[in-house]
Amino acid sequence: MKAFALGLVAVLTASAAPGVVPATWTHTTEADFAEGKFDQTVGSSLGEITLGRKLEILLAPEKAPQVVSALAIDGETIYAASGSTNVIYRIQAGQAEAFAEPPGAIITALCVHDGKLLAGTGGGDEAGIYRIDKKGKAELLFADEQAGFFWAIVPAGKLLYVATGPNAIVYAIDRDGTGRVVYQAEELAKNILCLALSEEGLLYAGTDQDGLVIEIDPSAEAARIILDAEEQEIAAIALDEDGGVFAATADTAKAGPEGEHKPNAEAAGKAAEAPKPAPTSQPSTQPGGASDESTSQPAQEAAEDPAPAKPGPAPSTAGPRLPAGPAKRSAAKTAGGNAVYYIRPDGLTQAIFRRPLTILAMVRLDETLILATGNGGSLYAVSRDGDEVTQLADTDAKQVSALAVGPDGRIVFGTSNKGSVGSLSEALSQEGTFTSQALDAAQPSRWGTLQVRSTLPEGTALTVQTRSGNVKEPDEKTWAAWSAPIDADGGFGPITSPTGRFLQYRLDFKADAGLSPTAEQVEIVYQVGNLAPVISAVSVTPSASERDASGKKETGPKAFRHILIRAEDPNSDKLAYEIAFRQAGQAAWVHIAEDLSEPKYVWDTRTVSDGVYELKVTASDAPNNPPTSALSASRISEPVVVDNTAPVIVELAARLDEKGISVSGRAADATSRIVTIHHAVDSQEDWVAVLPTDGIADSAEERFQFRLDDLKPGPHRIAIRVEDVLGNTGYATAAVTVGD
Repeated sequence: MKAFALGLVAVLTASAAPGVVPATWTHTTEADFAEGKFDQTVGSSLGEITLGRKLEILLAPEKAPQVVSALAIDGETIYAASGSTNVIYRIQAGQAEAFAEPPGAIITALCVHDGKLLAGTGGGDEAGIYRIDKKGKAELLFADEQAGFFWAIVPAGKLLYVATGPNAIVYAIDRDGTGRVVYQAEELAKNILCLALSEEGLLYAGTDQDGLVIEIDPSAEAARIILDAEEQEIAAIALDEDGGVFAATADTAKAGPEGEHKPNAEAAGKAAEAPKPAPTSQPSTQPGGASDESTSQPAQEAAEDPAPAKPGPAPSTAGPRLPAGPAKRSAAKTAGGNAVYYIRPDGLTQAIFRRPLTILAMVRLDETLILATGNGGSLYAVSRDGDEVTQLADTDAKQVSALAVGPDGRIVFGTSNKGSVGSLSEALSQEGTFTSQALDAAQPSRWGTLQVRSTLPEGTALTVQTRSGNVKEPDEKTWAAWSAPIDADGGFGPITSPTGRFLQYRLDFKADAGLSPTAEQVEIVYQVGNLAPVISAVSVTPSASERDASGKKETGPKAFRHILIRAEDPNSDKLAYEIAFRQAGQAAWVHIAEDLSEPKYVWDTRTVSDGVYELKVTASDAPNNPPTSALSASRISEPVVVDNTAPVIVELAARLDEKGISVSGRAADATSRIVTIHHAVDSQEDWVAVLPTDGIADSAEERFQFRLDDLKPGPHRIAIRVEDVLGNTGYATAAVTVGD
C-alpha cells in the first residue's frame, strides 16, 4: 500500500507543469504551533518552544481525593489536603498515605509553622485551626463561632494571620491559641479568601462578592481598598519586592466551559525590560503565604515561648471594622475571562493576564508568576510584565486547585475532578519533542528546504525531521518514514521526504547544564505543480463616467462599461488579463485589452454599434511561469447591452377639445427599455412625470396620453422627454394654440 501511494504521487506530479514561485509555511506565533503535540516541551505566547520542567505524579488519581484543596511542604515531605473530606495525605520518598483527619467537614488550608503542620478546616461545628503532630494527631489551636471556614493561614513570626468566612474576619492568633480580630469586612464581603504579608507587616486580603483587595495595617488598626476588580472573587494574592501586589481572580461567570482561549496569532516581538517603579515610602514585600521565619514581626505579637497547645478563647469583641479607602478600579476593563492584576506601589493598576478560565492559586517564583487554573486544568507561567505566557502543564483534571513551592524550587500542584498531586522540578527535562500538525499543500508537492531559527546555548542541541504522505492523518502504514535528523541551527536544510500532499515536521530538543534550546520560527519551502487560474466572476456595470462612480448618482448616457474580474491562482502566481468582445450570434472575438496587470477595465462602447454583446475575460499565470508551462482560464460574461442611441417619440399629437388639450404619442427605443416619460409646457425646467397608458414603464415601446387644462389663451409649446435605461434621452415638441 505504501509503495503504491508513493508511486501514484510520482505520476500525479509528473503530469503537472511545475510552478515557478514556491510557497512557504511559516510558523512563528503561538497560534502557528498550537495544533502541534508537545512532549516534555512547552510553548509560549511569544511563539517560542523550549524544554519544560520535569513532571512527576506524586499522588495518582486512583489514590487521591476528588478535590485537592491545599498543599504544604516541610523539607522533603509534602502534605495534601482533601477539599471533599477531612483527610490530610502525606507524601514522603515517593510514597503517599492518609496521615491525619482533623475535625471538620473539609480541609481548607495547610501551613507549616514552627516545625508543625497547621490545618484549617471548614463546615460543621468543629471548624477551626488544628495543630497536627508527627503522628497525625490533631489538636485544636483556635476556633470561633463566627468563623465557619478557615480559608488561608499566613505565618508572621510568633503570630498566625487567618482569613475566614462567612463573616469576612481576619484573625491574629498567637502560639498558645489566643486570637483577636484584626479586621472584619462583613459589609463588603462574606469571605476573606486569601492573604499575603509584606516585610513591614502589612496584610493584603482578597474577598469574594465584589472582588476587593484590601490593605490592612494590624498595628495601626487602619485599612483601605486598593482594588475593586471587575470580577467577583479574588482567589490569590502575591507580592513583589518593589511594593507591588498581584491579585488573581476566579469569577466563574467569566470563564469558558473548558478554559480554552484563542492563541496569540500576532508576531509582535518581545517586550524590552520594563523599568522599575520609582522608590516610594511603601515597604518592599515577599510572596504571600510563605512560611519564611525571616519575615519581620508586627508590633503586637505573643510571648517568646509558646504555651501548650490548647483551644484559644474566642475574642471578647467583634473587633474593629476598619474604614476602607476609596476603591480603585482597574485601568483594564477587558470583558471576558479572569485576570491577574498588578497594583503598583503608587496605586495604578493594570491587567497583565486575562483568559477565559478561573485562577484558583498563584505563587511568585523569582520574576515569574505560576498560576493554577480551572475550566481546563492547566498550569501557566506568566512573566512579571505579562508579556510572555507559557503553559507549563495541561492536566486531565478540570481544575488545578492548589500550589506550593519547595525550597529546591520545585512546583507542587494539586488537581481536582480528577484529584491528584504532581510536581514540576526546577530542573528541565533533558529531552523533549514538538511534532507539528499535518500541513496540507492541497496538491502533491515537491519539498524544498526547511529553516529553523533558534537559540542554542552551548552544549544544547536541536534537530529536525520530516515525513510526508497523501492522507490527512499521519500513519506509519500510509506515510513515509521520518527522515534522518538534521541540525536546526538556522541554516536552510533540504527536505528529503518524498513528494506528497501533506508534510509534518518534528523538533527534538536536548538540554545541557540546565539550559534549553529555543525554537523561534520554522519555515518550510515547497512547490506545487502549476495549476490554472480560476475566474469566479466577471461583472459589468454601466456608467456615465470613465472613472469609478460606484455609490454616486449619475446623469447622462451610460456609454462606459466598468469590467471587474474576480480571479485567483492556486499557486499564488501573479496574473495577467486580456478582454475580448463579440456581438451576439457572431463567432469571432475582437480583442480590446491585453496584458492587464489589474483585474479591471473600462470599455468605451461608443466605438461599437448598438446591440447585445458578450465579453470574454482570460487570466494567465504567464508573469510567473515560463511560456511552455504557463496556464490560463477564461470566462464569458452575461449579455451586455450597448445602447448609445436616444429613444424616439412618434405619433405625437396635441388636440383641442371642449375640456382642454389632449396629448398622446408613442416612445420607442431600438435596444433597451423606456424608463421615464416627462412633459413640460413652455418651459425647460418644469418637467412633469407621465405614466405610460398601461401604468408601467417596462418595455422598449410605450404609449402615453395625458390632458392639459386651464392653459391661458394663446400659442403654447408642449415638450416631451423620454429616457431609456442607459440614460439616453430623446425629445419632441408639439405646438398648440388656445383660443378665447
